[in-house]
Amino acid sequence: MDKNSFIDHYNKLKSINKGEKPLYRDFLQFCGINKRKLDVIFGRDAYSKLQELCGDTPNKLIIEKTPISQILDQYGKLVRQNSALPVIADWVQAGFKPTIDGICKVNNMKWSEFPTVFIKEYTGKSEWIDVVEILKANRGITNSNIKFGMFEEIVNKLHTWTPDRKRVIEEGYKIEIRNFLERYFDLEEEVGESNPDILVNRKYPVEIKRDPTQSEYDRLLGQMIRHNKAFGSAIAIVVNVSSEDRFRKFQKLFVEVHDKLGMKAELIKK
Repeated sequence: MDKNSFIDHYNKLKSINKGEKPLYRDFLQFCGINKRKLDVIFGRDAYSKLQELCGDTPNKLIIEKTPISQILDQYGKLVRQNSALPVIADWVQAGFKPTIDGICKVNNMKWSEFPTVFIKEYTGKSEWIDVVEILKANRGITNSNIKFGMFEEIVNKLHTWTPDRKRVIEEGYKIEIRNFLERYFDLEEEVGESNPDILVNRKYPVEIKRDPTQSEYDRLLGQMIRHNKAFGSAIAIVVNVSSEDRFRKFQKLFVEVHDKLGMKAELIKK
C-alpha cells in the first residue's frame, strides 16, 4: 500500500464511522497491516501525519503541564466567590482548565489537597490574604467530609469521570459509567416505572446519551421529567457531542423547564 491507498482507507473507515475519526488500532485492523508498514510510508508519528493529510486533527494528545500558579489562582477565585471551600462542580461550572482528572494525572495533585497547597504557596501574598484566611478557618475540612446530599455526591463523582476513549456506540459509554459508579454506589439498570439507564442507590436515575440528534434531545427531556416524577431528581450525561450549538440550546431549555417545574436535575457533558 502506498500513501494514497492509506488515505483512501482512512476516509473509507471514517465514513463507516459516520464521520468520526478512526482510532489507530481500528485503522490498522481495517487495513490488515501492522504498525511497521505505516511507519515505512510516513515515518515518525505516522498515524498523526496520515490524519493531518486527511484534514483531521491527530488523535494523539500533547499534554502540556499547566503551571501550578494558574491552577491555584483559579481555585482562589472560587474560594473568594463562595467564601468557603469550593466543590468540584464549582470548578466545572466555571469552565476552568485543566479538568480535575487532568490535574490529578499531570500535576499529581488531588482536589482534597488544594487548600493545603494554596496556603503553603500563597501565604504572605497580599492579593490572596482573604482567601488564605478562609482556607485556614476551614482547616481540617475536606471535600470528602463535607456533608452533601446523596444527589450532590453522585453529581460530584460524575464530574470527575472522563471517558477512556471515544466510542462508536452508546452502550460502550453506559458500561464504562456503570463500572465507574459501582465503585462508590449500589446500582440497578432499567428498573422502576421510568426505566432509567442506571438507578443509583435505588433512588437516583442516570440517563446516558451519545451525541444526541435534536429528536433524541427532545426525548431525553421527556425522560428526565418522568424520572423526576418517579424519583424526585434526575441526572443526564451527554457524551461525544458533535454540535456544541445544539447542546447549548438544549442546556438552556433543560434549565428553563426544570426551574419552571421546580424539579431537581443535573446535565453533565463529557
